[in-house]
Amino acid sequence: MVTYYGKSWLEACRKNLNESAEHLKKAAKLNGKFMFRVWDGPDGKDRVAVWDFASGKCTSVTFEAKPAPWKELRESPYDDSFVTRFSCPFNMMARLNRGEMSPLKALASPEYKVEGKKTQLFKMMPGLNSWNEHNAKVACDYAFSKTDDDGTAV
Repeated sequence: MVTYYGKSWLEACRKNLNESAEHLKKAAKLNGKFMFRVWDGPDGKDRVAVWDFASGKCTSVTFEAKPAPWKELRESPYDDSFVTRFSCPFNMMARLNRGEMSPLKALASPEYKVEGKKTQLFKMMPGLNSWNEHNAKVACDYAFSKTDDDGTAV
């Protein structure tokens, strides 16, 4: 099974989004690059994923993981080429994906950081909600101790 927030999971999410007519309809205004920084995975790694969208279609997703704390990633300044950069601990991101925590509760937490063009983000809410709903449907392992290079539990 693929690991949550690993390369294989991200690619499965991208495929799921792009093959969903429902998502593409709801996400027609979803455009631009979005960065997610996820700290302290169960394998001892920090992760970064960059998702790129054009009219709701995920045109690419890139992934990298390095041993935590990945100082350069954690301390990097926000780059305004991204619509938004989200940052939080792995456990919080996993609770959001499993539906155990609402996005509003995450936004109220000091552990969840959102940087970027928030007014643009609000205009894309139907697409963002669809993106989250579709990602939550991809089966994955949240409790892994080691991953191979593509993010699959070993």
